[in-house]
Amino acid sequence: MSSDSFGPPAPLTDGLGLLPGSLCPHYDSEPARRPGYLAAVNDGALPAGWAVDDGAAALFTDGRLTDVVARREGATLRRVQVDGDGPVRETARTARVLAG
Repeated sequence: MSSDSFGPPAPLTDGLGLLPGSLCPHYDSEPARRPGYLAAVNDGALPAGWAVDDGAAALFTDGRLTDVVARREGATLRRVQVDGDGPVRETARTARVLAG
């Protein structure tokens, strides 16, 4: 996880352990989050994981992503990973906007 609970955003390697990989919340609302998380995954300080915009949520069932929802248009979830020797890559997952 990338966290700012203890100062500036930094890799937090002892998360809850509910899912494999890493997580970065507030991906679209805090300017330091995206570059910091991308660098941490690219450098191997954090394993591949998920970046979640404010207003988006992901449902995992048996460790697999099964749904992405958002309370507003544009909020999304991204898979962040390094493929082979290439640079870090983000893959956006389309969110279903909730009514109401």
